Amino acid sequence: PRGVVSALVSWNYPFHNTIGPVISAIFSGNAIVVKASEHVAWSMSYWEQMIKRALNVCGHDPELVQFVTGFADIGNALTSSPDIDHITFIGSPEVGKLVMKSASANLTPVTLELGGKDCAIVFSDADLSQCIPVLMRGVIQNASQNCIGIERILVQDKIYERFVDEMARRIKAVRVGSILDDEPNQVDCGAMVLSNCFGRLEALIADAVAKGARCMVGGHAYTHPKHPKGQYFEPTLLVDVTPEMDITRNETFGPIMVLMKFADEQDALNKVHSSPYGLGSSVFSGDRARGSRVALKLRTGMTNVNDFGVNYICQSLPFGGVGISGFGRFAGPEGLRALCVEKAFTEDRLPFVKTPIPPIVDYPIQNTEKGYQFTQQIVAFAYSETWWDSIKAGLRLGKISM
Repeated sequence: PRGVVSALVSWNYPFHNTIGPVISAIFSGNAIVVKASEHVAWSMSYWEQMIKRALNVCGHDPELVQFVTGFADIGNALTSSPDIDHITFIGSPEVGKLVMKSASANLTPVTLELGGKDCAIVFSDADLSQCIPVLMRGVIQNASQNCIGIERILVQDKIYERFVDEMARRIKAVRVGSILDDEPNQVDCGAMVLSNCFGRLEALIADAVAKGARCMVGGHAYTHPKHPKGQYFEPTLLVDVTPEMDITRNETFGPIMVLMKFADEQDALNKVHSSPYGLGSSVFSGDRARGSRVALKLRTGMTNVNDFGVNYICQSLPFGGVGISGFGRFAGPEGLRALCVEKAFTEDRLPFVKTPIPPIVDYPIQNTEKGYQFTQQIVAFAYSETWWDSIKAGLRLGKISM
């Protein structure tokens, strides 16, 4: 175990983002300090009580897990502390760089998950009756406040217009509101956690429209008639998007469906890779071989064929990305291993077998020329390409040693 590790986690799934690092730390033999976002400080004491009670019931010291909340100064205190042996950070690329810089003072190892601009590639032979509902879930779930939310959908040109029409119908029908206060069966998409992102989202949409995209549904902050102080953004459909538009290179974290057209496999890959992010991805095709082939070519940390986010359900799989989506992995054996010091260890299997130093190469060496010839034949004996060459090297070893 490394000792005392830390996790600085985002606000979008406060329980899951908290319990995951705690489980990994405990199961790998570490204590952990969890710093949650100030936006979910209200729930942290509840999770802390629950986790400490579980540790106590299982016979472990509940003080192995500590929770802190606060602003950037609290996070900096953890990332710069010499008493922290590993840092897991979930957040944005900009803050991730600051975490790395702070941790570098003590050369503290870090695992960074910095969000994504996840793509879904839809080929013309995809089963749209399965694909479209999955992609709607990938965009609308949790108001798309998901690090692996679907933020770019690339649709093959043969089915593009039909796909646009169906998504326009569905996005228009998405109902916004509060599941806690509104009538049953009246809400599909809830509020946003941060209202200060609305101006940025509207600017990204405006930039795309100015460069040729069409905003077919939504595109603005929404004042709910029943909840006028609620932080809502209209479910949005933005089509005819191209790689030079800012929205393809910036994570939105909002209920915005972005549709892009592609011609063939290489065109799709080129457009996907025009973004610096590389977290999750999906490929939809009726041709299993093509689906696997394209998925394996994607420069992302995770990919799913004919599905979205299912790898996250499998906590035995590693989670993480490439590019500005970060590096390192949590979950799976790889995540546990990141919280351990990987140590090489050797010992004699048999107590009466020891490693001797032949007199010919024992310091101080009496004859350096013969010593050099001896080491040459040791290498030839161990690594020759044929048994016969190894035997000849062994005979030469015996002769040199005499």
